[in-house]
Amino acid sequence: MFTIENLEGHNIGGINLNSMDERNGTFSIGIVIDQPYRGQGYGTSAMNILLGYAFLERRFHKFNDYVLEGNEGSARMMQKLGCVQEGIRRQVVYIHGKHMDFIMFGLTKDEYLANRDVK
Repeated sequence: MFTIENLEGHNIGGINLNSMDERNGTFSIGIVIDQPYRGQGYGTSAMNILLGYAFLERRFHKFNDYVLEGNEGSARMMQKLGCVQEGIRRQVVYIHGKHMDFIMFGLTKDEYLANRDVK
């Protein structure tokens, strides 16, 4: 688990690699940004750093993750990172009295590298 700090040195969240499958080269990332700091680019920046580490240092091949339906901020972040929506796991989470979907996103190492070349 890594701490995410802003330029003033305040702890604003955390991020970690998880679901690492060394044999198949897949992984996901868990991230939490404290409420007052959401929507300011901190999550996207932290994700870019950790994706670079996973693809270039750890030599993973594929990033997989889920976003809860209705979490538009996280879905936008995935799209900014170049992730592709790969599907929907229907009604797999029970929250606030109803079953909700997970939206599946993925990014390959080649897609990550191609996106970096564009910027």
